[in-house]
Amino acid sequence: PLKQVEQRQVALAGKARAAGEARYQQTAAQIRRLGLTPERYSNVAMGGPYEPVDANDTTADSDAASADAQFRALFQTWKKLDMLEQTVISIPSMQPVDKLLFTSNFGVRSDPFRGTAAMHAGVDIPGALGTPIYATADGIISHAGRQGGYGNLVQINHGRGIETRYGHLSKILIADNTRVKRGQMIGLMGSTGRSTGSHLHYEVRVDGKAVNPIPFLQTGEYLVQIQDRAAGTAVGGPAN
Repeated sequence: PLKQVEQRQVALAGKARAAGEARYQQTAAQIRRLGLTPERYSNVAMGGPYEPVDANDTTADSDAASADAQFRALFQTWKKLDMLEQTVISIPSMQPVDKLLFTSNFGVRSDPFRGTAAMHAGVDIPGALGTPIYATADGIISHAGRQGGYGNLVQINHGRGIETRYGHLSKILIADNTRVKRGQMIGLMGSTGRSTGSHLHYEVRVDGKAVNPIPFLQTGEYLVQIQDRAAGTAVGGPAN
């Protein structure tokens, strides 16, 4: 009877490990879809081939060794998964405004002032003066103030080389070096700086380089649910 209990425990551990590995791979796929790598969000180097326990091996020594190996593998798999899920909270994953429209996309465009081709490092989201602007991920305010053509700018460092920028604000509601949560109001829409009318200029930067924000604004529910679990409770602000 004791041996049967041990064998059932080993089998259950194998199933739990497989479930954890599947969840890890699903999360990793969501991260890759954004042009990022799972390694960016993992501090623990783990791996090795999956070796299922042979249920026909009934020797006591083999049972003990198999059980020990299976439970060690289970622990490592779920530790790796937990590390990944705890750190993806830094990925921008929600809308910075309640109503999402675009008047200018990321990439080369005709400059609105000069009429010549120029690189646009973000997306422009129109709205009424004073429209609330929300942080799209947890982070620390690295800049909150006037900055050249951005006008009134809020810049958030989300860690892992990720930052977001919110430009042309009419009012900034947060101070430098303040920690903010995803969905927290950080400012009001405006037309300060190099702007032709009320809108939000929104950027996502990875390792200092501007990337297309659109995939981050279209993050799937799966990743958002992971972030909610990691945060412990759901936060306010607009839904995707």
